Amino acid sequence: MHVLAGVVITLACLVFSSACKGEPPAHELFLGVAASLRQVMPELVRDYEKTHPAVQIRATYGASGDLQRQVEGGAPLDGVLFASSQPVDALLSKGLARPETRRVIATNTLVLIGPVGGPPIKLATLKDLPAGERLALGEPGAVPAGQYAKEALVRLGMWEALQGRLVFGGDVAAVLAYARRGEVVAAFVYRSELRGVGDVVELDEVAPSLMSRVEVVAAAVRGAKSSKETAEFLEFLSTPAAQQKLREFGFGGI
Repeated sequence: MHVLAGVVITLACLVFSSACKGEPPAHELFLGVAASLRQVMPELVRDYEKTHPAVQIRATYGASGDLQRQVEGGAPLDGVLFASSQPVDALLSKGLARPETRRVIATNTLVLIGPVGGPPIKLATLKDLPAGERLALGEPGAVPAGQYAKEALVRLGMWEALQGRLVFGGDVAAVLAYARRGEVVAAFVYRSELRGVGDVVELDEVAPSLMSRVEVVAAAVRGAKSSKETAEFLEFLSTPAAQQKLREFGFGGI
């Protein structure tokens, strides 16, 4: 009986040799992912890997503009998921991403937040901030949330008036941290950033008419070693199950 059991185990190891030898999965995908997806992406990855055991996904999080420049510099990324269409389309224009894989996977809402107990500031009153008070937003040249905020402030005629009062964060997570620590009186972040955060409050919502549509856009990098698998993962992000997960984390539908 023990001999038979040993034969069965041996055969199983021959069939599933990668599991027995501890070998890595057949495909490792390396993704450059916007910082605003840092909470939901691990869950999306886990859901996908459950049904695709031959695929392992590793994500690097950061500002979309910085990740764009990494791809342009030759970073070995298989795909990108950015918080704006602009950096994805820049890669497409340079032939660095596959146009047939480009897709919008979610939308978002830009809001003005402040520390709990702070003054009830609104967009319309930002120009009247008390002396010494500061406003945080992402660096417009690299952080889409900062670019959206700048667009809104320009259209409201406040951008120039607020110069010298602005604090810039390297990504949306850094901007949120400024507000949570009480270092600024208000900050521009995505509504999805507020999930599970109890020490800041939403002060105002930025109207869509004041800025470009807030979109999460993805694409596979041209020449990536796991191009087919990357495209399949990006397709998964548009499925009802993935869309439901994104909504649970505060993102809007497509």
